[in-house]
Amino acid sequence: MVDEPELVLQPMVHVTDVGATVAMFEALGGEVVQGSRDGDWVQIRIGGAQIGLLAHPPNPAQGEGDVELNFESMTRLEAVEDLARTRGVEVARATSDEGFGRQLQLRTPDGLLVKVNEIDPDRIG
Repeated sequence: MVDEPELVLQPMVHVTDVGATVAMFEALGGEVVQGSRDGDWVQIRIGGAQIGLLAHPPNPAQGEGDVELNFESMTRLEAVEDLARTRGVEVARATSDEGFGRQLQLRTPDGLLVKVNEIDPDRIG
């Protein structure tokens, strides 16, 4: 088990046009660091922050809104999941494989879905 996981905040915004939104952030000095402006997901670095853009609507059944709270984990997700369970954090969905790597879903006491991702660069464009 890990004492404290190393997590990086990565908010995710649901958009209708990824390419146009990427162009707007690039105009402000942003750069694509993962994904593709032509795909359905892209991660952009702007200033000292990163923001994800996702080209499909949020899923209210999962508690998703227009903006999601996502973290990229530098710690293996099994360790993060074990720590969350040990400390009484609600696990909404156990660690699972996704198209971009792996994901653990947690839920805040207010019901907000928090996604913790382990991104595999070989699985994204």
